Amino acid sequence: MLQIMKNKQIREIFKKIEDQFSCGIKGEYLFFISNKNKVYVISQDYRDHDFSKLRVNNKGSYFGAIEDDSSFRLSIEGSELLDNPQKNVLELDDEEFQAYMAGENLRLNNEGKGIQVIKYKNHFVGTGKLSNNTLFNFIPKSRRGKEKI
Repeated sequence: MLQIMKNKQIREIFKKIEDQFSCGIKGEYLFFISNKNKVYVISQDYRDHDFSKLRVNNKGSYFGAIEDDSSFRLSIEGSELLDNPQKNVLELDDEEFQAYMAGENLRLNNEGKGIQVIKYKNHFVGTGKLSNNTLFNFIPKSRRGKEKI
């Protein structure tokens, strides 16, 4: 069951995003949270909408999840809402992007660590966790590419 997030919880999410990526998000949204710490966003236009009479699995788009280590892991859609991130951004080339979208973990020559937002050309395509020069993939199996182009 999704619950509307309190302002304090939303500020904590924004603080995590600011700390991790040195940015905010584009637009204003209503925020919901599941009992598994998954965060969903929906347009402010639905603020006064009565969802109680609808049978829906969730409200809005999956934005990200609060991890056990208190970091915030953005979804693919959540990463697209970032407003010009300045740190922890990994830009992938064509070959790396194809492997990443196929669900592979990547060996990189990068000294960073922790949650990274993944950029390909002009798009943000999700997040991964960088540790010991390996980018661990968070692309769900249902969204992975089946073959390389």
